[in-house]
Amino acid sequence: MDIVENQARIEALAEDILTDKQLSVDYDRRRQETREALRKLRHQTQNVRPNSRLATTTINMGDFFLEVPAARAQIIVEAAQKELDGAIDDVRQRLKKKVELLAQLEGDERRESIARSMNLKAVNERDARQS
Repeated sequence: MDIVENQARIEALAEDILTDKQLSVDYDRRRQETREALRKLRHQTQNVRPNSRLATTTINMGDFFLEVPAARAQIIVEAAQKELDGAIDDVRQRLKKKVELLAQLEGDERRESIARSMNLKAVNERDARQS
């Protein structure tokens, strides 16, 4: 591979990594906002009678606002939270692979081995019970 082509691939990959890092930060910020909203909704639903005016809340759904029961809003926010968690996990997995590929392209064996070790996955409950 030509040196110029190699450098171009490295630059493009590095830019993809930076973009994914920023995307991860943005997703994390939104996840924190949904956590705060969820906490407020839970607090609101605990202290209100079901048929009172305070049992409803207004949520933003893209370009419009909806007034829905607080319990329903809580379900919607929880679903958004799960979706964000999945998106963050996907971005992090892509980042790990891209960092490993970048280390390979640069020929840095030490950083490549560190990147490979970052690809380890946590043991889930099912796997822990089997052993």
